[in-house]
Amino acid sequence: MRQHKRILLVNPLINAEWRVMRPPLGLGYIAENLSRRGIEYDVIDLNLGYGFKDLHHKMRCFTPDLLGLSLVSLEYKKSYALINQIKRLNPDIKIVVGGPHLTILREKVLRECQSIDYGVVSEGEQIVADLCQTDDNIEEHKGLLLRNGNEIINTGEGDYVDDLDNISFPRYERFELKKYIQEMNIYTSRGCPHHCIFCPNKMLFPHYRARSPQSVLEELQYWYERGYRHFNFDDDNFNLDKKRVHHMCDGILGKGMKDLVLRCSNGIRADFVDRHLLEHMKEAGFKYIAYGVDAANDKTLKLAKKGESMAVIESAIQETCRLGIGTKLLFVVGIPGETAEDIKDMIALVKRYPLDDVHFYNLIPYPGTELYQWIKENDCFLIEPEIYLNDVSCLRYQPLFETPELSKEEREAIFRELSEVKREITHRAIKRKLKHYPLVNGLAARIFSSNLVQENFFRNIRFRRTVENFRYRFSH
Repeated sequence: MRQHKRILLVNPLINAEWRVMRPPLGLGYIAENLSRRGIEYDVIDLNLGYGFKDLHHKMRCFTPDLLGLSLVSLEYKKSYALINQIKRLNPDIKIVVGGPHLTILREKVLRECQSIDYGVVSEGEQIVADLCQTDDNIEEHKGLLLRNGNEIINTGEGDYVDDLDNISFPRYERFELKKYIQEMNIYTSRGCPHHCIFCPNKMLFPHYRARSPQSVLEELQYWYERGYRHFNFDDDNFNLDKKRVHHMCDGILGKGMKDLVLRCSNGIRADFVDRHLLEHMKEAGFKYIAYGVDAANDKTLKLAKKGESMAVIESAIQETCRLGIGTKLLFVVGIPGETAEDIKDMIALVKRYPLDDVHFYNLIPYPGTELYQWIKENDCFLIEPEIYLNDVSCLRYQPLFETPELSKEEREAIFRELSEVKREITHRAIKRKLKHYPLVNGLAARIFSSNLVQENFFRNIRFRRTVENFRYRFSH
């Protein structure tokens, strides 16, 4: 007996970070697996300008008996409110949630939001499909949280998929692809073996697994044949296996995929690149690489438990810039033990190189991380987690905690200074790209480095398309 015949996948509105510019990968994977199992589904992404009335209309037309959402910790209360509103108007519908917030906090989420019927821990492709097709013995399926009256049942840890090639990549058949920017996000691996104190990803996917080069090339070829030329590899550890990256580059070149613009914007590890790899990546079409540097000297790297040295990081930056590959550096600001002098090292580092961009992230303590536990134990919160998780962005410079080394006032002053440094780096990058147009490059640099333009770049899809066309027209 099938438990649920029709499932509607909902991507909640995201305001805390930049708005969704590409189709949501997690829902894409779940949708593809549902399709291959013959389960009827539909999708609505509330980030495409839709409101609750649109969602309600979709539900009336599609008549699902199961509704699925992914929860992130930022603005989780808004997702709870949406779920409760759905349940009030549709009391018979069952609601299943997954995503980072659920995976980390488990039963706490179902206790806080009584309208949630099921929780999917960690990877959801298989479990959600099983939920739709299983018989009444649902407790036998691992990786689920179930509501049974006032009781919440945890069926135990689910198994991770060891061979990612067995999971079909998303085709987004029922997604409104034309409403996103024309760049496809790709995951070639899952999991992280590293131990950075501020990152929750270790809790989400503790075991590193990688797709084969052949699987990745199949996905690239699929979208290439449908007119896509821009691709962003969004892995946490895209280059952990350098040999695998070389094989992917060989495959791209061998298939003759021309005019590619390939990016690694999520931040790759500097200790797993070398000159030969970067040259090969550039030849295959990589135009833009971000490095998750996070700190600017060996002392602070050790405090963050990055497992890298500054000498190795600078060597990677130098080689990337020398090859003319667009380079972005990502930093977190204010970990325990970091001082104002360490921030000066950060500023000096970014000014040494011809960078395309730099991000100084306001460090958000996510529940479950070592950073969160340290702040809690030392009573250093300036804003309680329940408040800042629902009203903050890592791109907005509001101190959430303080340390003996950096007070609230010192952090505010540092964030103001770093904001000016970021503007300077962007200004310099645009002037370099337009160096052959001296009559307009200064004005263009001032305009595109302004806060208004930078905010619209991350939050306005139409504006983002325009800027991307400009960016890659003047690529290295």
